[in-house]
Amino acid sequence: MTDRQIEFHSKFGTIYICANENGVSYLGWQEQDFDGPHYEDDERIVKYLNEAHDQLEEYFAGSRKKFSIPLSISKGTDFQKQVWAQLLDIPYGEVTTYSDIANKVGSPNAVQAVGSANAKNPICLIIPCHRVIAKSGELSGYVAGAQTKEALLNLEGTFI
Repeated sequence: MTDRQIEFHSKFGTIYICANENGVSYLGWQEQDFDGPHYEDDERIVKYLNEAHDQLEEYFAGSRKKFSIPLSISKGTDFQKQVWAQLLDIPYGEVTTYSDIANKVGSPNAVQAVGSANAKNPICLIIPCHRVIAKSGELSGYVAGAQTKEALLNLEGTFI
C-alpha cells in the first residue's frame, strides 16, 4: 500500500492527512515521510483525502458531529486496535475515562496501556482520543498538548 499526504490548516495548526487505497491511514499534527509517486496517481486516494479535508472543515465549523470515511489501520497491536474501536463509540460532546475504556476492552487493570494506545492513535479527531480524560476529571496527555485537547472539547461543547 502506498500512502499519500495533504495538509489541512486549522486554528489548531497544520493537520496532516494521509490515505491509501483503503481509506484514511493517518490524521495528526506530525508530518509523515512517504516515498513514491504523488497521491494524484490514484483516484480513490484523492477521494479519501478530499473527503477527510471536507469533513474536517465541517467539524471545525461545528456542523459535523461524526466522521464517515473509511479508515485504513495497518499498524498497532490487537489491544491498541480494541481501544481505538472503543474510542469511535464516544459521542461528540461527551467524554469518558481511561479506566472506562480499560473496562470496556476487558482489561480493567490496563489503564496505563489504554493511555499508551491513545498516544499512539494514528487517526486523531476521527478516532476521538481527545474525548478521553483522567478519572479525576483532569485533561491528561494529548499529542497536540493539553490546551489543544481542551479547545477541541470546548468546540464540541464540553467544558472541563
